[in-house]
Amino acid sequence: MSRRETTKITIVLLSVLLAASTASIRVSLAASTPAPEPTPEPSEVIAILTEACTGANTRPGDAAAYAAEKLRWEAGFISSTSLDSKMTKGQRIRSSFDAAARLMKTSLRPDWTTWKATTKEFDPAVYDSYAQNVASFIALSDTLNRSMQLASADCVRSISRDFRAAEISLDAKGQPQVNLTWRECAALYYIYGEGMTDAIAETLSVQREGNAYKGITITWPNPSFEDLAGIGTHDQLVEGVLALDYFNTVYNDDGSVASLVSYQFPQEYLTTIIHPVKGGQIKDGWYDPRSHKTRLHMGTDIKRRAKTPIVSMTDGVVKYIGYLPIPGYYVMIEDPYGYVYHYYHMYELTKFVKEGDKVTQGQQIGIVGSTGNSVAYHLHLGLVTPEGKYVNPYDLFLQAGIGPILKN
Repeated sequence: MSRRETTKITIVLLSVLLAASTASIRVSLAASTPAPEPTPEPSEVIAILTEACTGANTRPGDAAAYAAEKLRWEAGFISSTSLDSKMTKGQRIRSSFDAAARLMKTSLRPDWTTWKATTKEFDPAVYDSYAQNVASFIALSDTLNRSMQLASADCVRSISRDFRAAEISLDAKGQPQVNLTWRECAALYYIYGEGMTDAIAETLSVQREGNAYKGITITWPNPSFEDLAGIGTHDQLVEGVLALDYFNTVYNDDGSVASLVSYQFPQEYLTTIIHPVKGGQIKDGWYDPRSHKTRLHMGTDIKRRAKTPIVSMTDGVVKYIGYLPIPGYYVMIEDPYGYVYHYYHMYELTKFVKEGDKVTQGQQIGIVGSTGNSVAYHLHLGLVTPEGKYVNPYDLFLQAGIGPILKN
């Protein structure tokens, strides 16, 4: 047989095997009962098939059949292959839970090509693109919410099957109750893209207690949005939180822009704050267009010269510190009431506090700068309520009688 003929046979066998192995496990967003999609093409399977087609195979048994078996292992449908040696009960437990984690990833992968066809003029870097495609993100959230329930049930059945064969006692407690909104799906897509489903799957991986002799109890985590966003990098976590707060604030359920409203702070709360840069002139720029009219301004700008000390307006705990393209160098502090204060455009990465620190009102947390999306030295102050929505800090200063105020 010529090299060319061998290559053709290899390609045909690969195509047939992969098509047959994956045809039944593709997800359609239009389907009433979503089914899992395969994991990315595993290179080991290709190597096994290539060796079989070229006669270079050294494995015992039918290499093509083993390649199909390996595909199922990669997707999490089985926890071991026919070539695996006999396992101890402890090894069986680990392999079963590892397979369940792979199965969760497989089950949560939608057909992204089909989904993208439902979006219009979508720019994943622009907040407003998400609001213009609310219907697509509602469909995505509906699909993922159904898939999470189905996948968790499949994982329990898979583990239960292995445990029965190994005569290991198993007790399962409930299923994950995660129910993503379109805004949460949009924020996760903003930071992860198509990798968002792998992040969800990792967060939802089934957990276990006990051992092979006393029996195993399986439990499911109940992750928050920050848990889901926190699977990625620190920057992705913060970007995800900022995106979700923005979507919660600016857009109604149908994606239309929410009306301007004045937030009334509790009277007792107004006595708990101070000016963050004493003497700085406070300007109302709420909802002003920014970034070529692709987003709205979520905060108040306070003019002050470079390197002026910035102090915490309240007691609190430092949640996040870092640098991002729009905020520049930032510090975010959550106060005892659950409000989160955002201090942006600092001159440099703060040397005064670190994440997790407790701060007291009036304590220095940074210095005024012009980093990130800024054209002049100033402090951008953002404020997020305990419900996860931005409110206008200008209203807070007015109601508290703190100035000087730059009148509109």
